[in-house]
Amino acid sequence: MKFVISSSVLSSRLMTIGRVIVQKNTIPILDCFCFDIQGTTLTITASDNDTTLTAKAELNECDSDVRFAVNAKTLQDAIKEIPDQPLECYLNTESYELTVEYQNGQYKLMGQSAEEYPTPAISDETRLEFDLECQKLVPSITRCMIAAANDTLRPQLNTICFDIHSQEVSLVSSNGNQLALTKLAMPELNAEGSYLLGTRPASLLKGMLAKAEGNVHFSIGQRTAIVHTEEYSLTSRLVEGRFPNYRSVIPQDNPNIVTVNRLALVSALRRVLVFANAQAVLVKFRLGPNTMNISSQDIDFGKSAEENMLCDYMGTPMRIAFKGSVLLDLINNIEGDDITLKLSDPSRAGLIVPAKQKEGEEVLMLIMPSVFND
Repeated sequence: MKFVISSSVLSSRLMTIGRVIVQKNTIPILDCFCFDIQGTTLTITASDNDTTLTAKAELNECDSDVRFAVNAKTLQDAIKEIPDQPLECYLNTESYELTVEYQNGQYKLMGQSAEEYPTPAISDETRLEFDLECQKLVPSITRCMIAAANDTLRPQLNTICFDIHSQEVSLVSSNGNQLALTKLAMPELNAEGSYLLGTRPASLLKGMLAKAEGNVHFSIGQRTAIVHTEEYSLTSRLVEGRFPNYRSVIPQDNPNIVTVNRLALVSALRRVLVFANAQAVLVKFRLGPNTMNISSQDIDFGKSAEENMLCDYMGTPMRIAFKGSVLLDLINNIEGDDITLKLSDPSRAGLIVPAKQKEGEEVLMLIMPSVFND
């Protein structure tokens, strides 16, 4: 049988869904892409048995329906090197030999039957369905990935929690020292629940949505989440267990408030971090009226840095320290010209929020301070 498809279309689909394939699969066929052609629609599937990604593409030409599997790495690496042009693909339906012809040559590789390729197990009924804007969801996932844990003993922390409550969807993650929270207003959503999506499928979802526009559709069941766009679909098992009560750890009264230009603070942190101890990565702040002093030092190598910045500070004079690399990551993933730091004292959690929140969205980052000696 023969089918024709654009090389750029095929390559982009393979690059997006290929991220789900792991190096050492217990099921050999999961090293392959599954191609399913029905009419002029091609559906390509990749899976690690817990998470499945599918992509759809329209064929320029096709003479019959077929389903087969082909080695993912070989095909993906070969197709990405071909400039944009139509690819004529010929499949021997008995031997599963695949021939890909392009302008200056051809590839030949062996495929196999796709009968053993697993399909996502969806045994539970859909509990909840809703749509989210891609432009809001992608940065929300990015912020959560920074604060998520990597803890083998507490798998519930290695997740992004989708907490649906009071007509809003909250995306939250925490590793005990940092917390990232984004609340998205959903006036039409009348439901409550908490669902845990692992950081690996969350990262795959972020890649899937990187170039998407408009809304993405969620269908969440008791054990499975399905996320759809026009071209892609992700099916993943949810992590079992209960996410910690994150609301109880967010301080409600941090009276010392500093507002500063975000990009200026990012630049200052990058300069000062060059001189920080490589292991502690500690950055100290000295706050006073309209002034922020940022410093770091590495006693072992006899180097230090200090910088003053203008800011708007309301509160008592304070000295506080944070792990600089973490603070920089958090600030880098907050949008807006200015940010506000809400502090209580040098031993309690500080909050980082945009000075001006977007309509229908509330972003909050929490960071625990570090102990330091003068």
